[in-house]
Amino acid sequence: MKENKKIFQNILLYVILATAFISCDEDFSSVGSGIIGEDNFDTNSQSYSVIAHNQSTGKLRSNSIPLYLLGHYNESTFGSSSASIIGQMQPSDNSYNPIFGDDVVIESVYLNIPYFATALEQDDDGNTTYELDSVLGNESIKLEVYKNEYYLRNFDPNSEFDEALQYYSNQTASDGSMITLPSEGSSLLLYSNDNFEPSAEEIIITEEDEDGEEEITARLTPAIRIPLLYNSDADDDDFNTTISENFWEDLFISKEGEPELSNANNFLNYFRGLYIKASASSTNINGSMATLNLSSASLTITYTNNFDEEDTDNDDILNFADADADGDGVIENGPDTDNDGIKDDYDASITGGTDEDNDGVIDNLPIGDGTFTLNFTGNVVNLIDNNFISFPVGNDVDGDERLYLKGGPDGNIAILNLFNGDEEGNSTELDDFKSKNWLINEANLVFYVDQALLNENGSEPDRLHIFDLEKNTTLIDYQFDGSVDADSGYQKIKHSVPLTRVDDEQSGEGIKYKIRITEHINNIFLRDSTNVKLGLAVTSNINSTENLNVKDFDESDLGDLPESITSGIFLSSKGTILYGNNIIDETKKVKLEIFYTEPN
Repeated sequence: MKENKKIFQNILLYVILATAFISCDEDFSSVGSGIIGEDNFDTNSQSYSVIAHNQSTGKLRSNSIPLYLLGHYNESTFGSSSASIIGQMQPSDNSYNPIFGDDVVIESVYLNIPYFATALEQDDDGNTTYELDSVLGNESIKLEVYKNEYYLRNFDPNSEFDEALQYYSNQTASDGSMITLPSEGSSLLLYSNDNFEPSAEEIIITEEDEDGEEEITARLTPAIRIPLLYNSDADDDDFNTTISENFWEDLFISKEGEPELSNANNFLNYFRGLYIKASASSTNINGSMATLNLSSASLTITYTNNFDEEDTDNDDILNFADADADGDGVIENGPDTDNDGIKDDYDASITGGTDEDNDGVIDNLPIGDGTFTLNFTGNVVNLIDNNFISFPVGNDVDGDERLYLKGGPDGNIAILNLFNGDEEGNSTELDDFKSKNWLINEANLVFYVDQALLNENGSEPDRLHIFDLEKNTTLIDYQFDGSVDADSGYQKIKHSVPLTRVDDEQSGEGIKYKIRITEHINNIFLRDSTNVKLGLAVTSNINSTENLNVKDFDESDLGDLPESITSGIFLSSKGTILYGNNIIDETKKVKLEIFYTEPN
């Protein structure tokens, strides 16, 4: 039977291939129509069983991920979530052993984390209007920044330092340790604002020119821009801090030339980074949640200094670099290891620094003013504190009435068992399907939204992500799909079709999702591929497929907890509720639709 089936399909393939592919993005009413004479072939469809049940994801690995969440977001259907960040920082461009100069005065300290934003238009004065792309909600949150005192190790000390340490969303590590965070009201508090709101405004940096007029020195895209310099005149409604007035001078400036700033290991152990804490504001509960790329974030200290540029002893070495500035034969400004008269800190031959003018003194010294910039590198961890509803315990035998899909750690996915297969994927229903003499034109999974259980302020995901539960990989249909929607920019829209909404409006209530798995079903039908269980989840981005380990996964456990889920699921703050298979209403039941052609 199988050999005859393949012969029939090979003949038929040449007749209908072009039209079948062209029509693959349309409903079945047009699939195969007008292609083959009615006397020889029939086109039809049949639905097959899908046993679908709920599965909690639990805690997830949350360090060294592509993007990070920051904020507090409350959604009345599923509950609230707070996302904070703790991370190591190092000097940009590995600029260790910084030279700050004499009489340093710090002018400003800013933490700057850009939003994802789209430029809409620019006026005649060069001012740009932006729209934020990756912020869910628009209400204020409480935002705090602390100096981190916990050392985020790279390796597990119990594994002979050959296994990278993993940090999880619930503040724990793979070696069983727990991240210690600064307490409320700690002296490490650098910034606190109970009403921090996301803003799409362009950030314009100005300074006074020689005439006292303000001039624009820089334009920045919208960002979380936080002032961290002690300011006794700061309005308490703006931000609070408990740090000392000389905090940054004591932390960095006073350490010039000391071992603490000399290399990466010393620096990471000395300054252990920042803890950025987000929680609910006292003025509202809904808040906002931002998705951020920390690779473009920075902590920048700007300062002025005073280099003595006189040459008191007329030896062609300026006083600031002269080991014996007054020429009395006593080294009072040293040391001068190579006895060339130049202080070691500024000596190009000692430091290995550039000396293009061949005066022996390193170039590019911050004479007059300078900046010291740090970036998030090393271990950066997303800490997630959820207060979700209790998701139903899944019925893996009969399936569930409703499927609760919620992104993030402690979220929920659905497990799909096509053709009501056993643990190996086999069933009489699958055997019957494989016995057919069909050419499969299209295969779709269709899920209907239960709007009665979704509250009004919910935010439905535009698309769903499906994956091979055993291998934690995308399906072949995902890999083959190169489609892009010109309006939304969504990719792979033939595989993961955007949510059908009421009146086709972006703000309309969701009706149904459709996921095409034609090639996946063909592999089962023609090539005897295993009918594996599938995972179904919400996603922030269909292209975010990096796997993040599930903390409580156990290989010996026979349940359906996946070993890992994708970063797109982790980063999604959205959720939806779908009808499952264990319901009476056949029109709402999840189903596998297969459209096919067969000979009369």
